[in-house]
Amino acid sequence: MRRFALVAIIFLIAGCTAIRQQKSMPAKSDNLEFHNLQVLSPNMTHDELIATMRGYARSLGTRCEHCHVQTATEPREKFDFPSDAKPEKKIARTMMQMVQAVNANYISTLPKEGEGPQTVSCATCHRGHTVPEKWTPPAPEGRREAPPAAQPAPVPPPPPQP
Repeated sequence: MRRFALVAIIFLIAGCTAIRQQKSMPAKSDNLEFHNLQVLSPNMTHDELIATMRGYARSLGTRCEHCHVQTATEPREKFDFPSDAKPEKKIARTMMQMVQAVNANYISTLPKEGEGPQTVSCATCHRGHTVPEKWTPPAPEGRREAPPAAQPAPVPPPPPQP
């Protein structure tokens, strides 16, 4: 019993010493700090950022390397996420700002019907492609061909010269 008490006291002292040393060390970054976020909120959580990025990737049918500089593939993929070296990243930022502006300044002003307002997203136009495909609306039901394309307004003839 005495040996058990001695071992317990030794472990207790060692544990207290380790805790004291750990508390005296400077705080270590957990590498979840985001760098170079210019459009997205720097206050978003890691999980929110990952979910947002995955949504963009699905909307455009791409992967991380489309916008981010890939620095390694082996033993696993690594990226320089803060780098602005790829022009696609600048384009993505511009498109993100456009979507935010459309939702804030236009969609939000429309009357809300049904379950709430619709919003525009990358997928609204891209539908899984990096460059949105040209889309022609189908002909209305009961019509066999598409309506004629809108024609420019006729230009009136110039006034007679005196």
